[in-house]
Amino acid sequence: MQENSLFTLSSTRLPFDHFISGALIAGMGAAALGFSDYLNNRATKKDIAKKIAKYAVTGGFVGAVGIHASNLIAQKKYLNAAAFTAAGIGGLLIAEKLIKLESK
Repeated sequence: MQENSLFTLSSTRLPFDHFISGALIAGMGAAALGFSDYLNNRATKKDIAKKIAKYAVTGGFVGAVGIHASNLIAQKKYLNAAAFTAAGIGGLLIAEKLIKLESK
């Protein structure tokens, strides 16, 4: 029986490739939501720019960590995948603390 390639795991891309993909996806989502807020006078252009930057960085980080961890699972390196995921969660929490959206 032939294996279905739709569900075959691959590890051919590098983590930075995934960072770029995640950053683009999250940045586009933040831009769309921010544009709606701007049109309804709920946010300024500066607020939206900050939100896009924050979501792009965190989305890129999540994309890179998540996909790299799944690549490790495809390589049957389960402990490495778990450790990388835990480190990624810690890094994401630090990024959330460093990138503040509120103005002081």
